[in-house]
Amino acid sequence: MSTSEAENTSAAHGWREEIGPRLLAPPSASHGRRALWTSVGLTLLFSALMLPYGINALDGLEPPRRQWAIGVGTAYIGSYLVFVALGESKAWGVRLFMCALLLILGGALVFLMGVKNAWVLVFALCVISAFARTALAVGAVVLSVGAVGGTALLSGTLGAVMPELVLLASVGTAMILFIRLVEANEQLRRARDRIAAFAVVEERERVARDLHDILGHSLTTITVKAGLVRRLLESTGQPAVAEEAGEVERYARQALADVRATVSGYRSVTLAGALAEAGSALRAAGITARLPQAVDEVDPRVQQVFGYVVREAVTNAVRHSGASAVEVHFGRDWLVVEDDGPGTGPVETGNGLRGLRERVTARGGDLQAHRSAGGGFVVRAEVPVEGGRNGAGAGAHEGGTD
Repeated sequence: MSTSEAENTSAAHGWREEIGPRLLAPPSASHGRRALWTSVGLTLLFSALMLPYGINALDGLEPPRRQWAIGVGTAYIGSYLVFVALGESKAWGVRLFMCALLLILGGALVFLMGVKNAWVLVFALCVISAFARTALAVGAVVLSVGAVGGTALLSGTLGAVMPELVLLASVGTAMILFIRLVEANEQLRRARDRIAAFAVVEERERVARDLHDILGHSLTTITVKAGLVRRLLESTGQPAVAEEAGEVERYARQALADVRATVSGYRSVTLAGALAEAGSALRAAGITARLPQAVDEVDPRVQQVFGYVVREAVTNAVRHSGASAVEVHFGRDWLVVEDDGPGTGPVETGNGLRGLRERVTARGGDLQAHRSAGGGFVVRAEVPVEGGRNGAGAGAHEGGTD
């Protein structure tokens, strides 16, 4: 790859990672679906109320202008439906393009039908409010109201279109506030789930400590004492009693092994717990953590092994990468951990990554660790689950595949 191509790739990567996330809300599955269908439902309700006004406005247009309005209106509705289908796309560029296209087509439709029909912009404002950050959504409302108001002012019809301006401003603002309320409720639900998961992990850790410190100590003492009694009895020529003492020792050893196995089970790694630990470790190291808020997307059968992947990859990023940010994202059967460290020198597979690859391979999966095209380090794990692969893992980082 030439220097100019590398610079272009780096610039494109930077745009996606910096500009897109600042303008659009994160495309998480739960937030996207809730916000999307809330927006669609309110828009359909508004459409049912305003349909007679739209038909009446089209009937009042001259034939050439009417045909143009119908064509633009069809494209406007089609774009809206496409946005509904692609709104949860992880491609920032696609979503930004759809936002701009809806505003442009809506503005063209208002131009053809007249500023008295500026209410058609509500469709664009509703769907933009569902996926844009607050700043961009407010900007879309201000732009729409300003454009319609300015046009009306220049044509001397500002007083006549004042109700439409109030409608645009009020509906746009209400949609922004309502969608943010939906988002806040979703964040509260996720926080409640995380708190519950952390409480379970802490309780399991407490029980494991108690088992190890109290019962484990007692069983160890019993085992040692039983062994001593057996040896003393053997030395005094009482084989039958020594045999019974040996049975006591064997049972004590088995009980001790069971306690240790139980403690190990209680201290098993979970994906939610690993993400929580990763967030704490990254913040302590001064590294920006871009972590998912929930693990609902991941199949429960692979969450434990993905927890090990997150733990090892984040530990390596903190210790060796010199990164300023670490991002984790996943799907049903795949997980990617990526940092933006300088990535100097060849990729080396240490004992941690080697053991991690063995753990993933044992589940029938695949683990890749390599430099990314824009710099930094990528660890990607895929573990097939019954019912088919999600396939998103392959497309999430095409540019980083060796």
